[in-house]
Amino acid sequence: MKGLGTDDKVLSNIMATRSRDQLIAVRKVFESKYGKSLASWIKGETSGHYETICLALIEPKTDYDAALLRNAIKGLGTNDDQLIEVVCTRNNSELKEMKAAYLRLYGVDAEKDVIGDTSGHYKELLLAVLRADRPESTTVDVEAAKRDAQALYAAGEGKMGTDEKTFINILTTRSYPHLHAIGQQYAVITGHSLESGISKETSGNFKKAMTVLLTPRDEYFAETIRISIAGAGTDDNKLIRVVSYLANSKAWMQAVNNYYTHKYKHNLVNDVGGDTSGWYKKTMQALVQNRVAL
Repeated sequence: MKGLGTDDKVLSNIMATRSRDQLIAVRKVFESKYGKSLASWIKGETSGHYETICLALIEPKTDYDAALLRNAIKGLGTNDDQLIEVVCTRNNSELKEMKAAYLRLYGVDAEKDVIGDTSGHYKELLLAVLRADRPESTTVDVEAAKRDAQALYAAGEGKMGTDEKTFINILTTRSYPHLHAIGQQYAVITGHSLESGISKETSGNFKKAMTVLLTPRDEYFAETIRISIAGAGTDDNKLIRVVSYLANSKAWMQAVNNYYTHKYKHNLVNDVGGDTSGWYKKTMQALVQNRVAL
């Protein structure tokens, strides 16, 4: 980056092939050695979506998630897709670390800002998830899952009106493997998916957040990438948000790649490249390729 012009080949390669922890270590040494933040250098040498992905990758993941949450709820309107994604796809430790970073960076509890920008059952659901005390056991009690499925049916399709509190309680206090088992049992009871039942009984962001909670993460992120690049135009902010998160883990990127390839019969690296250009394209493709390669 020094002097006239930028060696984007070197910059892009380092950003795409180092882990987030390695890039944070590089950032610290860079700033100690040259007396100026790496972020400010990148801003001066790059632009557009290329700049955005580079800046995303040098942030600690806790700070990046906190910034995503902050940006989703501050200013005019609310980016509910982004808010739901950050809250409803992270595990307990990620949520706790994000909340600590949010308080450190912005001087206010994340929950307080969420309360100020949401309402009703949607707000209650998000706050319940943000408690970050979901059981993380992988053991499933099939009989308990059957009882929960029956309780959800009785709270929704099996009565006039909807008991939203029962949905909130079950979807936020059961482990993810248990939720999957509930979905299987619900299909046995009703002949259709739990997501279909939720769609009949609820609406708007409350429905959307519950659906995300019930969707396996590899499936959710694969579908989100597909949505961001399908059709006319590209939702680059969504694409960068998801790819930079998946870049934290080779296992997750590989799982998403496998699901994407199986469902859409497309190559994820090629599809990401087909909707981007320049060094932004090369960096995004290399990010994915580096982590799906065995």
